[in-house]
Amino acid sequence: MNRLASIPFVALLWREVLENRTLFIWAPVMLALVLFVFAAWLISMAPNDQVSISIQYLSEIFDGLSPLEIAPILMILAVPFMVILYVCALIYLLGALYQDRKDLSVLFWQSMPISNATTVLSKVVTVAAVAPFFSVTVLLVFYTLALLCLTLLGVAYEVQVAGLGYLFLAALTSLILVYLSAFTATLWLMPTVGWLLLFSAFARRAPFLWAAGVFILIGFLEDFLFGSQYLANWVESRANPNQYLIYNLSDVTERMFSYDMLFGVLVGSILLLGAIFMRRFID
Repeated sequence: MNRLASIPFVALLWREVLENRTLFIWAPVMLALVLFVFAAWLISMAPNDQVSISIQYLSEIFDGLSPLEIAPILMILAVPFMVILYVCALIYLLGALYQDRKDLSVLFWQSMPISNATTVLSKVVTVAAVAPFFSVTVLLVFYTLALLCLTLLGVAYEVQVAGLGYLFLAALTSLILVYLSAFTATLWLMPTVGWLLLFSAFARRAPFLWAAGVFILIGFLEDFLFGSQYLANWVESRANPNQYLIYNLSDVTERMFSYDMLFGVLVGSILLLGAIFMRRFID
């Protein structure tokens, strides 16, 4: 029974992927292609002796080092992909429920035995788990091709490349940290996720302007009426990446079950309830 009940939810997730493959799949793929071509161009422009010395230097640095120690450093290479992921997530959340109402596909989904809560939850799971999976997969292919090319170049120049194997293991470990960081970021930024989905379900047009405008208005009224800036300070504190980036597997428990994390999830859940309620109304 539980397995049958999970099938519609899986179908919803698959629908999100198909309808937003440009954001979740092609965006990181295009970024990887650009970076790969740029790196290949730099190598082609460099003298052969400099390329061989650089490969040997890389091999010697990482030879014998623990992948767990190197992985946090290699997370720097994933920063462009994480930025693209967050930008695409922002675009997706603003249109996730708004687009359903705009093209009236919401009528079809409401005629199915799928609740509004399940539909909204599928949007959150898509951002938290599905989209990061595709980004990490693209990164895996990118790292594999890059290190394979470096290995082939090292063999061609008769350079010792054993250390590149440790570099590849560290790259794989860093992908786990990147995925956990993306998942944790969604939970940490759950108030933002709930806020965007609320106005995606509410706004008749321009959900971004509604979401940004109402937030600015609330901040202005707080400052004008009470002379305080608690909302702005709270948002600033949650915008700190160090609060959700995972540099070590031992950080997961500390990040997941902190007071600030649980409070943010609670606030986000209340906003998600608002999005679920607003989804009942069709323009």
